[in-house]
Amino acid sequence: YQRRVREAVVSTQSTGIQGLTDVEKYKNAFLNLALPFFAFSEPILAPKNKYYDVEWTLWDRFDIKGDITLQELLDIFENEHKLEISMLSQGVCMLYAFFMPADKRKERLGKKISELVELITKKKLPSHKRALVLEICCNDSEGEDVDTPYINYSLP
Repeated sequence: YQRRVREAVVSTQSTGIQGLTDVEKYKNAFLNLALPFFAFSEPILAPKNKYYDVEWTLWDRFDIKGDITLQELLDIFENEHKLEISMLSQGVCMLYAFFMPADKRKERLGKKISELVELITKKKLPSHKRALVLEICCNDSEGEDVDTPYINYSLP
C-alpha cells in the first residue's frame, strides 16, 4: 500500500509542464492524503503587463550576459528598450538611484555590476554564484513610471 501511495505522490508532483499556451487543456489537482482532501481547479494565464508595445508576465525577464559596467547597463536599456533606469537594486542593496549624490553616482557608473554588489554588500560573491537578480524601476520616453520584468544578470 505504501509503495502505491508513494508512486501516486511522485507521479502527481512530476506533472509540471513548461511552455503552456493553451491552458484550457489542463486542470490542477490538490491532494492531501492525510485529511483526506482532494480539490480540482482550472489554471489561468499569468496577468499580462505592458510597456510601449511589449507585453510581459511575471515569468519574463531581461537577460544580460557578461560582467558589464553600470553605465553600459543604463545604455543598453536606453538604446535597446527606450527605458531610463531610475533605480537599480540587488536584494536589499540599492546599486543606483537617480536621486543619489552626483559624486557617488559618477563613481558607481564606471564599476562592473559584480564589483558594485561586492562593494555595497561588503561581501565577496560566492564562486558558485552564476547569476544575480536585479530589480529595476524605469521611466518611458515621456518620463512616466513603467512596470518592467526583472533583470537576470548572468555572471561570467
